[in-house]
Amino acid sequence: MLALEEAQKNGGSTSKITLRDMAIAPCDGCMGCGQTGECIIQDDMQQVYKEIREADGIIWATPVYFWSMSGLTKIALERTYALCFPKLQQAGKVGGLIIVAASRGCMNAANPFHMYFIYNHMFSAEFAWGYAGEKGEIKKDTIAIKMAKEMVHQMTSLFQANLRYPEEFDMPLQRLVRKKYSA
Repeated sequence: MLALEEAQKNGGSTSKITLRDMAIAPCDGCMGCGQTGECIIQDDMQQVYKEIREADGIIWATPVYFWSMSGLTKIALERTYALCFPKLQQAGKVGGLIIVAASRGCMNAANPFHMYFIYNHMFSAEFAWGYAGEKGEIKKDTIAIKMAKEMVHQMTSLFQANLRYPEEFDMPLQRLVRKKYSA
């Protein structure tokens, strides 16, 4: 919530998606999205796709469970694979990340998101992280709070810089090379 408030202070329009309130099935690997960029699974992820497509920036936030992101976050992240077709639909967006752990695992949880931002040709701000053992305790971690605010400022600066990937690289490099150099 703090990050969204900070984004609004910076003139941004925000919305919040809470995965625990949604019914989102895991990706079944059917690759139906490969041609159309649309996932064939009809569930609450359709709302998430709409929000992602309309956004200039996306902040993922997750608690750390067993040294990684939450299972709900992982399911939603994997389902965004549909947005990689026919071209990278998140390219040029600004990515942010907030992670909260009880005692460890922040770096492990952050790594898949960094790869996600790279793969999708997104521009990534540094991530904000903190430690809390009980619900709401993170609000006492003043460094984490300040990091989240500054991360939003970084995201705003990146967005205002009008950074863009060259259109010729509108898909992940492996797919581009296969398409360009295959028979």
